[in-house]
Amino acid sequence: MDDYVQGLERAEAWWMLDVQRELSENLPDLYPYLAVGLVGDGSDAFGYDDAVSADHDSQTRLVVWYPEGTGAVAERVAASVHLEDNQRIDCHEIHAFYSRYTGTEFAPHTWQEWYAIPEHNLAAATNGRVFYDGGGRFTRYREVLSGFYPDDVRRKLIEKRALIMGQAGQYNYGRCLRHGEPVAANLALARFAEAAISMMFLLNRRYTPYYKWAHRALRELPIGGLRVAELLAEAFGAPSATREIEEISALVVQELRVQGLSDRKGDFLVDHARTIRSLIIEPDLREMNSWKN
Repeated sequence: MDDYVQGLERAEAWWMLDVQRELSENLPDLYPYLAVGLVGDGSDAFGYDDAVSADHDSQTRLVVWYPEGTGAVAERVAASVHLEDNQRIDCHEIHAFYSRYTGTEFAPHTWQEWYAIPEHNLAAATNGRVFYDGGGRFTRYREVLSGFYPDDVRRKLIEKRALIMGQAGQYNYGRCLRHGEPVAANLALARFAEAAISMMFLLNRRYTPYYKWAHRALRELPIGGLRVAELLAEAFGAPSATREIEEISALVVQELRVQGLSDRKGDFLVDHARTIRSLIIEPDLREMNSWKN
C-alpha cells in the first residue's frame, strides 16, 4: 500500500502533536528525567515495517525510559497521556532496558562482555530514534553501544566470519554438490550467506540486525553492501552458487586489504583469517578457538 506511514514517522508525529505536551504538563516533576523515543525490538523501530507488518501489529507506539528508583512511572504515564486503541506506550527503567540486550547491568567494558553480546541485540539496542532525553542518561548509554565493538573484538569476529565463509562456502559448498547432496550444499550456502552478511556489517562498523531484516539492511551499507546483497539474491536462485560465492569472497578480501586487516595473496578466506588473528592484541582473545566460539 502506497499510503502506508511507517511506525517511526507515526511515533514522532504523535510525540510532537500530543505526548510531549501531555507529559510536560501532567508530570512536571518527572518529565525532566525521562527519555522518549522508539528503540528496540520490532520492524517499526528499524524502519522496516510496511503494510504487511500491519497484519499483526498496527499500533503506533512510543517507549518511555526512566531512571532507576523513580517509582510507578508506567501508571503515572498511562494516567497522563490520552491513548487511542491503536496507540501504545511502553515504559522501561533505563538500565533494565539495556541489560535486556547486553546482559550487563551497565555498559559493557571488558572484551569478554562485548564478545558475549549477540550482534542483533546490539542492533536492536541502538536502532530507531530518541525524540527527547531530559536527563541524558539514556543517550549516554546508547552512545557507548553505538560506538561499536572494541577493535580487538571486531577483529576476532571478522576472523570468525572469514573462517566460516571459507569453510562453508569456498570449500564445502562445491564438495557437497559434487557428492550429490543438494540439501547439504544449501545448508553450506546458508552458513556462508549468514557469515558474509555479518562480515559486511563488521567491515562497515555496523551491527547486523535480526536475520529476517539482515539482507534488507545489507543493501543500505555504504561499503559493498548493495553488491553483496545482489550476489546473495542471485546465489539462492541459481542451480550453482559457486560464482557468486567466489565473487563475494573476493570483494571481502579486497576490503580486508583496504582496511589493513590482511596483506595475504589469494582469495581463500581461511588463509586471511590467520592474518586477522595475528592483529589481535589481547592474548586470551587472540588464542580463543574461533572454530568453537
